[in-house]
Amino acid sequence: MLKIKVKKGHDINIAGVASRDLLATQKNTTVSLSPENFRYIKPKLLVKENDSVKLGDPIFFDKLSPEVKWPAIASGKISKIIYGERRSIKEIVFSIDNSVESNNDIKNQEPFLSSRDDVINFLLEKNMWPFITQRPFNKVANPSDTPKSIIVSLANTAPLSIDYDFTLSSNKDEIISALINLKKMTQGKLFVAINPGEFDYLSNIDFIELVEVQGPHPAGNIGIILNHIDPINSNDIVWTVQGHHLPILGRLFSHGIFDPSITINLAGPAVTNPGYFQSRIGASLETYCKGNLSNEKVRVISGDVLTGKQSGIDGYLGFYHSSISVIEESFDRSFMGWLHPGGSSKYSVFNAYIGSNKSPYNFTTLQNGSHRAFVPIEAWENVFPMDIYINALLRSIEANDFDEMEQLGIYECDEEDVALCSFICPSKTDVGGIIRKGLDTVYFD
Repeated sequence: MLKIKVKKGHDINIAGVASRDLLATQKNTTVSLSPENFRYIKPKLLVKENDSVKLGDPIFFDKLSPEVKWPAIASGKISKIIYGERRSIKEIVFSIDNSVESNNDIKNQEPFLSSRDDVINFLLEKNMWPFITQRPFNKVANPSDTPKSIIVSLANTAPLSIDYDFTLSSNKDEIISALINLKKMTQGKLFVAINPGEFDYLSNIDFIELVEVQGPHPAGNIGIILNHIDPINSNDIVWTVQGHHLPILGRLFSHGIFDPSITINLAGPAVTNPGYFQSRIGASLETYCKGNLSNEKVRVISGDVLTGKQSGIDGYLGFYHSSISVIEESFDRSFMGWLHPGGSSKYSVFNAYIGSNKSPYNFTTLQNGSHRAFVPIEAWENVFPMDIYINALLRSIEANDFDEMEQLGIYECDEEDVALCSFICPSKTDVGGIIRKGLDTVYFD
């Protein structure tokens, strides 16, 4: 077993952490699949409004890789297709027909998948390839590529994110099934990251490389783990799978069925009763938020508070998300707040104020300042645990210096790996946005 101990980082002590209890199941009547959740694709629809579909049916494909199709995440009807500028496809909304969907639960014979090509072709045939993503660029993987390794992180350290040890405790067989078949897709190693003392049964599996992760966020991030054990170079490809998608893939490999069920949480300072729910991919946010928020002026986020996507209460859960985070909207700045001595009303990562961060803090959307030029006081470096000169990398991106970006490690980074830098930045710089700008520059070069 490999062991990683990360010292740099910070666990944001935010109020509203979900208790490890399953709350009453909420019934979803609609779900949504948005092509905007997937980078660098050009979607082409295979359905139209009012078409009847079944779970797993192809909904759209990528014009750049026509063999990659996206599955229907519900049985029922296509109730709405929302378009954006130039007829770009923004969202596909499904009305769920439970009587049709229940027929999908019939288990089939376990498919015989003996080789890499067998597994890849099976996932493509079942329209399930979008569950496989890649680094660099954090996009849907190209099935024609040969990854040097595959990595799954079950060490979720992001604030208000789900606890995999709790949500996946009853999915041992599905997880093992998924890992067996994922390993067939690479001649390299299959890394599985865990927190100490969790998923003990994985230590008995000899075909995976178990990685024990310790330390504050972002210790459990894919990019951080790879930087410590298997750094990515310009020509390397590493495939990844979300931890909460392992049971979905496991059921597909074992029984040939697509079951979009996942366990999600609702958490945050503006949530009255934070907790976990049995849910599904693309679930309606309103189903869980309605009647469970402390006030109406809130920001609802699909995903965690650092890397999630802002949505209205009438929005839907992103394809790769498993959390709903809610914080209060605030625009009230205190007079001469920079002279405030501190106390319970201030939160400081670097103890710039008098007080302590040991008590959960009711964060709001207030930034406490406006954007300004980079301030090189090593604030980013204090919470960024990768062997990369992050300040120099961002400057090279802003200067559009392609060669220097590559030399400084742009391929190893993603927005989620630097999200904490944005949180603590005294310049109020969107560090993640600049990293994505650099990745886009490299990708389209």
